[in-house]
Amino acid sequence: MKSCRLLFLSLLWLIAVVPAHAQSTKSTDVLYRELAAKDSLLFDIAFNSCKVADLRAILSADFTFFHDNGYDGLTMGQSGVKFLENVERFCANRENRMRREIEKGSLQVFAIGENDAVQTGVQRLYLTLKNQPERLVEISKFTRSWRKMKGDWKMIQETDFQVKTHFDDPGQRYIPAPYIPAREPLYATILQMDSLYFDTYNTCNLQRMATMLADTIEFYHDRTGLCNSKAEVIANTKKNICGRVTRELVPGSVEVYTIPGYGALEIGYHRFHNNLEPVGTPSRASKFITLWKQEGDQWKMARVISLH
Repeated sequence: MKSCRLLFLSLLWLIAVVPAHAQSTKSTDVLYRELAAKDSLLFDIAFNSCKVADLRAILSADFTFFHDNGYDGLTMGQSGVKFLENVERFCANRENRMRREIEKGSLQVFAIGENDAVQTGVQRLYLTLKNQPERLVEISKFTRSWRKMKGDWKMIQETDFQVKTHFDDPGQRYIPAPYIPAREPLYATILQMDSLYFDTYNTCNLQRMATMLADTIEFYHDRTGLCNSKAEVIANTKKNICGRVTRELVPGSVEVYTIPGYGALEIGYHRFHNNLEPVGTPSRASKFITLWKQEGDQWKMARVISLH
């Protein structure tokens, strides 16, 4: 199936692009400094000088601002006109003040040709109301699109992604209770099965791998879809994974739940390392959900959901 092939190619792409992006910022020092200065000027105008006319000189005529308001709120879109009106409204009340910090080392710039660029970073916003102490009100990651127009860089779009909200009342966000294994022997068994299966993955023991996969294996990937061919899972592991990728389970991340009359459900986080890269190259953890089917005294991997 085409989706099975895409699944493994997607994995290789994911573990390859992170260091490439990190290196790209080193070759754009001039652009980095220029857009970093624009970033600093933007917030100095919005929160300090309130010279909104100068702010108009930074934004393109069709500038649009998007704010996602966290996972429990709808995304908000603003035109450039509305964005400037909101800045003017905030500036009209000088008893309330905002302060913005950019997380050290988070600012990145990526050139797209000669006249377009993308700038990303993580920021913290602090609010001080009249006669009240300063408080943190937002942590967000921003992505900006810039375009050079008549020799000057103009911001054409910004999207802010909430990282954390509801600082004053954590109860507004669901926080699950700590996981406690309901059946300790089952937890140990599934951890062992996980270790055995991914040992076949890391060592390319495909014959052993085949005995641990159910004939009706279904592999769901949040980017490439469904692969439900056991033969293709094994063939693509041989072609795209063997000797090239190593899987590492994140310690302490696994949860195991009993599925009566069937087997067990495993939830956890793991990392995939590109073996062609230097040891220690960062790899982002991703979530997985595995359904293990028990057949007598044997356990087989029957369903996998891979989330990135």
